[in-house]
Amino acid sequence: MRSDDIRRALRFYFITDDGVDGFAPLDQVIVAIDAGATMIQYRNKSFALDAFEEVQAIGRLCRQKRVPFVVNDDVLLARAVEADGIHVGQADALPRLARRVMGPRAMVGVSVSTMEELERTDLASCDYIGTGPTFPTGTKVDAKAAHGLAGLRDIVNRSPVPAVAIGGIGPANAPDCFAHGAAGVAVISCITRSSDPVKAAAAMAVACGVPARGRGD
Repeated sequence: MRSDDIRRALRFYFITDDGVDGFAPLDQVIVAIDAGATMIQYRNKSFALDAFEEVQAIGRLCRQKRVPFVVNDDVLLARAVEADGIHVGQADALPRLARRVMGPRAMVGVSVSTMEELERTDLASCDYIGTGPTFPTGTKVDAKAAHGLAGLRDIVNRSPVPAVAIGGIGPANAPDCFAHGAAGVAVISCITRSSDPVKAAAAMAVACGVPARGRGD
């Protein structure tokens, strides 16, 4: 993907939530895509093979809607479902190895929480970074301390690739992330744990400045 296409794809970046009862990842993705999400990441730290067909279904939906689809951490799962890319953390596969497995046309992202992590991460094989938590979040139990908008700006200014802000982001503070240089915002719980996910996703799309897609689009 060209750099401009990557930045557009990162704008409204939705990540699935495996911790919500009664709201399956595929249903979450349907809501997010209908609202206008520009990128989807499947994230499930306890993935088991009985979820494989659902991940395939998410991939098919993303291809149908022309929304880039990446898998978190699991490079082999990403290859198996023919995902558009992979997102790895600091403790996961090295980006250069993920790139070798996924191929030259895949999108590769990596999580960077601090300036120290940014400096020691080889970004030569990466298309973007995910940085955070920007604000306090309860979605990831192992999340580091929030670095705030000032920390976001510092990392954006030092990163050679576009940055996606993550952590505690919703419609009210997403514009601040864009104002501090983020190419996109990644969201989970503001949609998946809302009392009205459809309404929350629509509000997120407005905050990101992207049009709704709708079921027929």
